[in-house]
Amino acid sequence: MLPHLEPFFEQFGVWPVARAYARQMFADDEIGLVVALGGRALTASQMAAELGLDVAAAQALAQRCYHRLILNKEGPAPDPLYRAADFYAFLDYFIKYGDWDQLPLPARQALDGQYREGFVARVKEGVALKMAGQDVPDALPNDAVLLLPEVEAMIDAATDIVVELCDCRRASQLCDRPVETCLRLDESARAARDRGHGRALTKDEARQLLRLADKKGLMHSADAEWQRRGLHSICNCCACDCYPFRAAEVLGSKGVWPKSRYVAEFDSALCTLCGLCVRRCHFGAFYHDGSPVTVKGKNRKAVAFDPEKCWGCGLCANACPADAIAMKPLPGIH
Repeated sequence: MLPHLEPFFEQFGVWPVARAYARQMFADDEIGLVVALGGRALTASQMAAELGLDVAAAQALAQRCYHRLILNKEGPAPDPLYRAADFYAFLDYFIKYGDWDQLPLPARQALDGQYREGFVARVKEGVALKMAGQDVPDALPNDAVLLLPEVEAMIDAATDIVVELCDCRRASQLCDRPVETCLRLDESARAARDRGHGRALTKDEARQLLRLADKKGLMHSADAEWQRRGLHSICNCCACDCYPFRAAEVLGSKGVWPKSRYVAEFDSALCTLCGLCVRRCHFGAFYHDGSPVTVKGKNRKAVAFDPEKCWGCGLCANACPADAIAMKPLPGIH
């Protein structure tokens, strides 16, 4: 073990479960830079003097660490300050773009669990305020469940669009749904592009991605008040991998965060019992109740619906071939 690993672990907040894999996660010069910074914010020129590098080499190192979420940037170009981020922030990069799959499965599972716990801890206070009916100063991530036309309207309003990998599905890997599905819009897109993350999309490409995600059974979540607070992100989520929906189970915040804005309205008289709604619902709101039904000489399973389990994502209505399901706005939703 290099002598500066322990100071690096402490300064960067490296979790004990990850320390055995530090050599796979970080290069020696990245470790040395974090230790040399010691919590300070320095320019590339100052780093060069601190590390005994020429300025061009220090700039290249700083940019690489900025790209890998080891450093954050403060102040304007051309000579910004760089400050160390932390392990939680870095893990987002490593899961999506690093050698995550090269770690042993038990290590990935342990890191995934702690990463998810960290996410819950970060949103817990804001969720508690929402559940108490109080205002939250800033939008929580995945603030509300939105219908496909609503997120398409966000795409129409966006100037810059970047798609990134979903860290939740990359981390947990509990389903085989698409992974390149997280859309960053405007300022968030420009921030991702500045770090060299993701790829730019046209509006048509973004709409196609949303429709494919919907077809593959991914719900859409974003800030429902984006017109007031500004565009940020659109996530396309599953309930098995995605941290916000799993966190909502832990926090008991169903319907409040991520906020439900609609509920499915099921007309059983129109239902052809194809079962698509049962297969697409993440929450068991549509289900087979066990009673057999004969339709045009064919045996089918009866479909039942429990509105208390519905999150209002619209995946059922989008796929129903008989138009037996419509999304009804909840009170107060315009």
